[in-house]
Amino acid sequence: MDKVKLYFGKVKDFFKWFTSTTFARVAGVILKWLYRTINFIIRQALLILIIYSAIFSVAASYALYRAFIYGYDIYDGVAQLKDTQPEMSKYMEALRDSNPNIEIKHTYVPLDSISPYLRKAVIASEDAGFYFHPGFDIRAIAEALNANQMAGKTKFGGSTITQQLAKNLFLSGERSFNRKFKELAYALLMEHELGKDRILELYLNYAQWGKDIFGCQEACRTYYKKSCAKLSVDQAINLAAMLASPGKHHPHMRESQFMAKRRAVIYQNMFPKKDSVLVDSLRQLMAPPPKDSSAKGAAKASEKSMEKAPAKNLDKKPEKASAKPHAKSDSKSTVKNSANKKQ
Repeated sequence: MDKVKLYFGKVKDFFKWFTSTTFARVAGVILKWLYRTINFIIRQALLILIIYSAIFSVAASYALYRAFIYGYDIYDGVAQLKDTQPEMSKYMEALRDSNPNIEIKHTYVPLDSISPYLRKAVIASEDAGFYFHPGFDIRAIAEALNANQMAGKTKFGGSTITQQLAKNLFLSGERSFNRKFKELAYALLMEHELGKDRILELYLNYAQWGKDIFGCQEACRTYYKKSCAKLSVDQAINLAAMLASPGKHHPHMRESQFMAKRRAVIYQNMFPKKDSVLVDSLRQLMAPPPKDSSAKGAAKASEKSMEKAPAKNLDKKPEKASAKPHAKSDSKSTVKNSANKKQ
């Protein structure tokens, strides 16, 4: 027992001696500083965490609110298309606002009043996989990106018929990721809510077929003086070919290389196993023009001379008069010969 007391007494004396040394004093100051520093850092970190948590909560709540409002607006706009259709699309309104003097021609017709040739031609022209994709086509987008990379500029978009309809009805023509995201959201919802036939009907009625012509019915009346239900295959292909550039082309541009290529692509997509006279004529139209301008002039001059030559011959009355007696004499001689044979 005495030994234990003696041992603890020595330990106590050691600590008294150690705390009285300079090293112990410096170590104590350092430990106090470390404690205060760590305590301050922890308090500041907790405070910052609380502030950022509050900011994140407010931002997340606002984002959810905006997403709800945005989603509701999209859904409400798409849901109204199930039974009704707007008088004008967003693109038509923007065109009218930019040019108040323009008179927009637009007449809505149901899908069963639209020629099946035009339906097939438009799908073959704008979106060959229309009935198979969910609103966007990954392969078309990849091909468009590859073509844009080769061209060195943004020339192709790879948008499906559903995406084009969403842009025409609800969005502006700006090129941005925000607009593309909205277009995709509208397209997915339209595919889910409307169905393929309704989307095709709306597209054909709001597509642009001229500077002031919208909808297939007005296009048929303007270019062919008939209703949309009475289109032939060739007329449907011509109308579908101009959809890629409706402001610069029209169905009657037979010498346009652009229109010739579009017609060939559409016809081959509509009838992939056929190689008819139409395809052959389209290939001739797709052939590049001759480089020699003199050859062009000579060809045109020969064509004009060929066209004028028959007209001159027709105007010569003596030749007509001389031709008739010969015909009569020949007929008389045949009659005489037949009479002689009978005798």
